[in-house]
Amino acid sequence: MLIDTKTEAVLREKFERELRETVDLKVFTQSIIIGNEDPQYSQFSKDLVRELSQITDKIKGEFLSLSSEAAEKLNLSISPTILIGKDLGYSIEYWGGPAGHQASAFIETVSLVSQGESGLGAASKEKLKSIDKHVLIETYVTLDSPHCPQAALLSNRIAIEAPEKVASRYIDAAEVRARAREFKVSHVPQQVINEDMDSITVGVQSEGAFVNQVISFGSSRAEEILSLEREELKKKEKLIDKPDYPIILNNDNFDQAVDKYPLLVVDCWAEWCAPCRMISPTIEKLAAKYAGEITFGKLNVDENREVASRFEIMSIPILLIFKNREKVDAIVGAMPENVLEEKIRAHK
Repeated sequence: MLIDTKTEAVLREKFERELRETVDLKVFTQSIIIGNEDPQYSQFSKDLVRELSQITDKIKGEFLSLSSEAAEKLNLSISPTILIGKDLGYSIEYWGGPAGHQASAFIETVSLVSQGESGLGAASKEKLKSIDKHVLIETYVTLDSPHCPQAALLSNRIAIEAPEKVASRYIDAAEVRARAREFKVSHVPQQVINEDMDSITVGVQSEGAFVNQVISFGSSRAEEILSLEREELKKKEKLIDKPDYPIILNNDNFDQAVDKYPLLVVDCWAEWCAPCRMISPTIEKLAAKYAGEITFGKLNVDENREVASRFEIMSIPILLIFKNREKVDAIVGAMPENVLEEKIRAHK
């Protein structure tokens, strides 16, 4: 058994809470070992899918041969290949078994497909509506990298958000070596869009940056959209008097903002942080409500590590509160709007 009793209980609770539609997992494998294929990964993939399907009836496992008519129609040749949610209209492929660190992202993808919800931010969802060309995102990973699951999951989220236009393909670089060499994979994760060498990005990408990369290759309106976004960001970086929206803070303007505004609340966040996305609408609402009394700002800790390091930000979301140029409080974690508002108002 791959899944122990304790993990099974955790997954059962997760699936009961999150799964909506039945998700099909199609596992394609070779009946005969060819070349450098490792049969352990094929067996692992079949066992994993079988055990997940035994935990909940919302996961349906199907086991097929790469020599089958179905595999031929889909032009599949890698053993193992797993398709997630094909019957639901999604194009998410795993070339290689999702073992090691990759299993968590695989399971989370199954959950998101079942919900029909990508979990991306509102701005990302709006931009992805502009895609009018087919997009293939290939994410090269290794099983021992703790950073690869985040990259693979982001690609899968984008495919879930735009199922008719975007396909996501997870590729185990160690198993699919010829293709990894073709795209000069030397560090992982590496992302390739539409098999275009000019599209290559290496390392974990932020949601905003990678969505922009995807629409650059998938939207005929990309230049217009990205130009407008740059203009809006520049506008929000200006330290105007009495802003009714959260100003965008960075390494360059942070100290100026602390000096300028008598009461400043800084929302420290990152695009991969789900609780950060939960409180973001609250921050927007409070910024409008208290315009002229309390100034709100947003600091992306991934992009502004100098400030994050200076204030020893170890977990997010966290709200740093500055009054008369001094840090007077730090509110950690997501909480209901009324509770958060009360904590902030205490410093007026």
